[in-house]
Amino acid sequence: MLSRFFIHISALLVVVSCLAQEKTTFSGTVKDIEGNVLEGANIVLYPQDRTIPLSFAVSGKDGGFRINVQKNIEYTLNITFMGFEPLKETIVFIQNNTTRDYVLKEALNELQEVVVNYTPPIKVKKDTTSYQVDAFVNGKERKLGAVLKKLPGIYVNKEGDVFFKNKKVGAVMVEDRTFFTGQPKMATKNIPADVVSEVQMIEDYNETPFLKEFENSDELVMNIKLKEGKENFLFGDIEAGVGYKDRYRFHPSIFKYSPTVVHNLIGDMNNTPTRSFTLSDYLAIDGEKDIQGIIDVYDSPIGKFLQNTDYYDNNHYFGGYNFQYNPNDIHEFRAFALGMSDRTLNEDMYNYTYQPSQDIENRIKNLTGNNKIYYGKMKYKYTPDLYTVVKLDVAFDKSDLESDGINISDNAEDTRHYTVQNTQQGERFLMNANVDKWFSGKNVSSAKLSFYDNREFYTNRWNSAYDIFSESIPLSEVDTYKVIDEGERKYTNLDLDLKHHYRPFRTNIITFGFNAKLQKSSLDNFAVQDTGQPQYTFISRFSNDFGSLLNELNTSVTHKWYIGKPVIVDFGVVFQNVFWKDRHALYENTYYENNILPVGKIEWNFDEKKSLELSYNMSVSNPRLNSRLSGNTITDFNLITEGNPYLMQTTTERALLSFSATKAYGFSLYTKLGYRKHKEPIIQNITSDGIAVGVSSYQLDNSTDSYDVSVNGSYKRKYWGVSLYNTYFYKNGISIFNGEQTFNNSVNVNTDLRFRTEFEESPNIELTMNNSFYKYSNPYFENRTFTTDVDFSASYDYVDWKFEMSFFQNFYSNKSQSNSSYFNLIGAKVFYHKEDSPFEIGVEAYNLGNNISQTSNQYNSLYFMEHRRRVFPRIVMVNLNYKL
Repeated sequence: MLSRFFIHISALLVVVSCLAQEKTTFSGTVKDIEGNVLEGANIVLYPQDRTIPLSFAVSGKDGGFRINVQKNIEYTLNITFMGFEPLKETIVFIQNNTTRDYVLKEALNELQEVVVNYTPPIKVKKDTTSYQVDAFVNGKERKLGAVLKKLPGIYVNKEGDVFFKNKKVGAVMVEDRTFFTGQPKMATKNIPADVVSEVQMIEDYNETPFLKEFENSDELVMNIKLKEGKENFLFGDIEAGVGYKDRYRFHPSIFKYSPTVVHNLIGDMNNTPTRSFTLSDYLAIDGEKDIQGIIDVYDSPIGKFLQNTDYYDNNHYFGGYNFQYNPNDIHEFRAFALGMSDRTLNEDMYNYTYQPSQDIENRIKNLTGNNKIYYGKMKYKYTPDLYTVVKLDVAFDKSDLESDGINISDNAEDTRHYTVQNTQQGERFLMNANVDKWFSGKNVSSAKLSFYDNREFYTNRWNSAYDIFSESIPLSEVDTYKVIDEGERKYTNLDLDLKHHYRPFRTNIITFGFNAKLQKSSLDNFAVQDTGQPQYTFISRFSNDFGSLLNELNTSVTHKWYIGKPVIVDFGVVFQNVFWKDRHALYENTYYENNILPVGKIEWNFDEKKSLELSYNMSVSNPRLNSRLSGNTITDFNLITEGNPYLMQTTTERALLSFSATKAYGFSLYTKLGYRKHKEPIIQNITSDGIAVGVSSYQLDNSTDSYDVSVNGSYKRKYWGVSLYNTYFYKNGISIFNGEQTFNNSVNVNTDLRFRTEFEESPNIELTMNNSFYKYSNPYFENRTFTTDVDFSASYDYVDWKFEMSFFQNFYSNKSQSNSSYFNLIGAKVFYHKEDSPFEIGVEAYNLGNNISQTSNQYNSLYFMEHRRRVFPRIVMVNLNYKL
């Protein structure tokens, strides 16, 4: 049945493509009456048939232009250039490759101001693509996200993330100022549509303008320009809803803009599946870019809390405030703070297949979570002149996380009932100071000093009526077994980064860099048994008193060479010196290493729309602190983690070949071919006896590798678009089971097909079909899993009514274990909004089919795990929204 559905959709896409008109090209030049070329003239072709998108171009340095058009269609041609009289004519393209040259007359109205009222709907200028919003919307859009979906070349997913040229937008600005936390989701779901005048996509963004010519940047930023009269205006929405079984939602979003002061206030109170602040939001405001930094964020208390999205009930409270003050072009001050409190209920069922024993455990967890997080940040920017930028920012966050619940573990030997209580508190302080200085067109310098201090406290408690623990944990016989694991982690980092860019010639840039890091870390933890006596009993071999001091120096030189117009060669080398000393309770370890790390990139820009890039880099990473402990740690009642104090650095080589060809309308292609080689990787050394497992870190003498391929294509017209995303990932790995080294490999193939329409007067649909194949194998175990997701949504604006519906269907098939399941979510919304009225009323429903659970799986060298989670039940709510 699913195959037939795919065939019907594929046939529909073929029919739509076949209905497209035959194309041809229209080219020529634009000059003045003296024969001088006019660079930057706007050439726009308006089709009489409104179902066909307009075509446009901007004349180049030679005055030339080239536009793709459709044959046998009547167009109105407009050519405009400031200071010259506009040229307008009607044209039909009958032959292939039509070429015409145009001459514009200079405007001679010397006593009157010459006003050109036309503004091109899309304008490309270097790294900035600007969209005039009124050319694409119909006035019925409520939020910025609905506006962005109608702009060619831009994609917005359901979470509110924004993509442009197959790249994710990293930050959002409003009137050139960071909007709230900078997260796109905050903007797409909160900024009203009717205040937006222009959307700018800025590639290779750098907050310091004069550094853009010298430093490579992958940052993509979206800048929102407000309509006239909205720059000094109070606007926003207040959304409220009540529903079946005491469901509620209250969501105010209020914005006050003026030339010097900006206020943003967002609040949210609800007991629905919606959470206002997610892990991706936290990663964005935290600013981590490197892999190790992202891993640290995931492992932080706030990161672990935000990863829990599998709750079936939730009471969510969120508040955020952003303030910006710009008295002049010299000073800029910004501060924002947010807080969130959640109470969640989780019910999860797990099926573990342990390796290599192949023992099976079924586990049920019922957890209650009480979590609070707070985050605040202040930023000051000082720009005394065009050649100096000073920035200072300070951030602080605090977390208080608690969870407790009942667990049931069942395997072939026995059934275990026990409770688990976890508490985590964390505090983190971060400060960055930056100075960027332009000395001349040949010399630019920058300096950055960062200070980071982090403290975490945790307590894990297991309670059971009998001994459920691994035999490796020596316990005294008592009536009730209570085991407590407590610990404290501290991290303090000081980081100095200096760069100087020297341009000896216009086509060459040489960059000298120096980086110094000082890191002090400690971890103290212990495990005890509560035997009912006044004093706890310490469990031998389950304590750590660990401290570490790390010094790292990196000296680098890179050379960027512009070969002609299209080719850029960027290569360099990093000389690294690393020294660290680990202090354990009874002894110390010292590690010293020198590394030479080459980096290089060749970029060939055929034009503004096509590019080919080949890059290579070598990097090293230090083994994580937790893996360098000398003692043991209780990870779970059946899982013990042992450290290895003799681990050393690992080296990774990465090569990547990519090609992109982009068009606002028409066919775009993005391809990548990547390879990674991991030298002396750190793997897991596993000892297993049934479901009782011990894990320690082990460093290999040889290497492992992985490959990744992606081919992404999209075809965009004015009122519809289709895209196909394909990715392939293969990894070779090594594990050690009970002293025996074995090889394993994993394969992941993913195909994603998307189709959407953007008609102004007709119903619109969006369809996403995702098919994934996962395979993991080693000498003891093999798993093959297929998952298929079908996500369909439709919307229709009829007079004052707005209708929306969504349908999500998941098909899960575990071929190796012969397990399969399906899961769906059905949602619907109906809203009524009278034109010129500030009120909007509607009804919405979530999980209309009232599905109970969803299945997924996970595999690693320790076990294969199948997870079935209880999902949020059916919700029906009545909403009243008020627009300020």
